[in-house]
Amino acid sequence: MARAAVALACVVFAAFTITAILLPHDSGGANVTASDPVAVFVTGVLLSCLALVATRPRLHADVDAIRVRSFFTTWREIPWDVVVQVEFPSSVRFARLLLPGEETIPLYAIARMDGARAVAAMRGLRALHAAARIR
Repeated sequence: MARAAVALACVVFAAFTITAILLPHDSGGANVTASDPVAVFVTGVLLSCLALVATRPRLHADVDAIRVRSFFTTWREIPWDVVVQVEFPSSVRFARLLLPGEETIPLYAIARMDGARAVAAMRGLRALHAAARIR
C-alpha cells in the first residue's frame, strides 16, 4: 500500500507541476494571472502530501507487545496478554487485533492489497501471539 501511495504522490506532483508550467503558455484564451500557476503547483504539493499519508501506518511486534501507528495517530502499545486473537476476516481490508469485550484495533500496516507480504506478516504476528501465550 505504501508503494502505491508513493507512486500516486509522484504522479500527482508531476501532473500538477507540468500543468503549472504549461498554464501561462497554453491557456486557451483564459485570463491567467501570475498567481494561477503558483496556486496549481501548491495544490499539487498538498495533494501529493495527502497521498503520502497512506505511508504512515506502522507495526512493530515482539514477544512482549505489539506497537501500532495509524494514519493520523501516534504509537500505541498493546501487550500480547490482552490480545484475544489476531484476525484478518475476508470482509475487511485491514488486519485487526481482537481484544476482550469484542473491541478491535485495526492494523492498517497490513492491508489486503499487499498480498503475499500481508500473508507473511499475519503468519509472523500469529506466531508471536502464540509464543506470548505460552510464556
